[in-house]
Formats: sequence, C-alpha cells, structure tokens
Amino acid sequence: MRLLLLSAIVMLSSCTSVQQVMDNKEVYCSSFYKGVRAVGRGALSATTGILVDDICSKIDDIVAEQVTPSDEVGA
Repeated sequence: MRLLLLSAIVMLSSCTSVQQVMDNKEVYCSSFYKGVRAVGRGALSATTGILVDDICSKIDDIVAEQVTPSDEVGA
C-alpha cells in the first residue's frame, strides 16, 4: 500500500514538473541550458548507449499536438 501511494505521488509530481518546464520554456530552452543538457546527453549516450531527446524539441511537439488535435476534420 505504501509503495502504491509513493508511486502515485511521484507520478503526479513528474506531471507538475513537465508543466512547469512548459510554462518556463524561455528559461529552460536558453542557449546556456541547451548547451549544458547537450553535454549531459552526450556523456550519457557515450557511457550507456541510451539516446535522450532534447526537452525543448519535445515541448514544441507537445504544444503542436495541443494546438492542432489530429482528430479534427481537415487537420
């Protein structure tokens, strides 16, 4: 039961974090932070082989999906 409650709290807080990043995109997507994250992604890819997408491109994709839902006629 504790594990289920803890998992729910973590999942809800991660949704809040994503929304906060989307709301503050100009801060998180500045050239300085993009460079720092690029170095981190490169190091992660080099050591583990895991490829991680840039958060700024993901935010743009999410915003584009919210603006033009695919289930509308003519979209």
